[in-house]
Amino acid sequence: MTIHKSKGLEFEVVVVPDLQASTRNNKQTMLSWLERGLTAPDDSGEITEFLVAPQQSKGDDRGRSKAWVDRVYRERESQEDRRILYVAATRARDQLHLFARPAYKVEKDGSLALCEPSNSLLATAWPALESEIRSSFDVWKATREATPADIATIAASGETNLVVMPSPAKPTILRRLPPGYVEGRGHLEPQTGVEGPPSPTGAASNSGVSEGKLYTRHEGGLLSRALGTAVHALLEELARLRISNEWPAARIALHKFEARTVSRIRSLGVDQAQAAALAAEALRLALDASNHPTAQWILSPHANADAEVRWAGVVSGSVSTVRVDRVFRAGLMPQSDGEQAWWIVDYKAAHAAAPDPAAALPGLRTLFAPQVETYARFLRNLHGRDAVIRAGLYYPRMLLFDWWEI
Repeated sequence: MTIHKSKGLEFEVVVVPDLQASTRNNKQTMLSWLERGLTAPDDSGEITEFLVAPQQSKGDDRGRSKAWVDRVYRERESQEDRRILYVAATRARDQLHLFARPAYKVEKDGSLALCEPSNSLLATAWPALESEIRSSFDVWKATREATPADIATIAASGETNLVVMPSPAKPTILRRLPPGYVEGRGHLEPQTGVEGPPSPTGAASNSGVSEGKLYTRHEGGLLSRALGTAVHALLEELARLRISNEWPAARIALHKFEARTVSRIRSLGVDQAQAAALAAEALRLALDASNHPTAQWILSPHANADAEVRWAGVVSGSVSTVRVDRVFRAGLMPQSDGEQAWWIVDYKAAHAAAPDPAAALPGLRTLFAPQVETYARFLRNLHGRDAVIRAGLYYPRMLLFDWWEI
């Protein structure tokens, strides 16, 4: 599969071939523009703004503004290559194999020289792999120069050197099971990624979650996404820490994850200074949430609690996956005990605090509810159509929790 399609998935062994292949960056474009997400919607309600460089007349220089936009765009493409390589490398649980065929050239004196890669994932990984690749290249070059080119031809010319290769094994044909099948049950149900007991009596028997497409998350700007990702990760750590710690100890332990948070943000292509500032802001938001009664209830241990859980199901004839920020069983109302309802909570950490937070919640629910309701369809497919579900959106910046029954 492509690296993009592997997002959210994990495998015991991952093989990434052809690192030297071009990423198709730096291509010539007639129009050049940049976009960035706004911290808050402008007067028109837009949350993204654009800067478009003027188009030059034919034969004229591209101009300073277009040159600047092109340079910034190339830097962003380079950051995107880093993110793509990071995604590929982190899909592996046990083994990661990287394959590349570095280019080389023949110098004037007939010697071979390794070419430094460009515009490829190999170029992105070059600072880490250069030393090892050059050592392997030197060994290969020495072997090649010591072996005359015609030895292979002479060796294969004698009948005694001929070996009859066996016929290739008959390939195994993989066939996708029909959407209505599961062994012993007669249908296919979504899987959570680990084997478990079958759904209880009354569980939904259809294999699909929805006939339509899945809800698509709004991406926002790079820094906004980086902050949201960091806050999500810290809230997940808080939930894990709370399993064996009281709140004061959990808050102290959370500070140890600040350096890791900086590294996580840096891996998204953010520079060191901005990454440190965003990590500090994410830690502050997570600690503020740890003192908020509703967030304490969400992050505390509950029955069947899980964080960043992935569910899979058949949507529009193909398997799709979703990742839920927090799911657990509790009472029918926020901050209540019990196990009567499943709670699906999605964190919205990147959204800026509104001037009137309470008034902003209905509009935000309209924007984000389809996402959480999609999660609910997956959960009902796993635990039955009669499952009692409560959906919630938690906003760490505003310390507000919006919830409803699904």
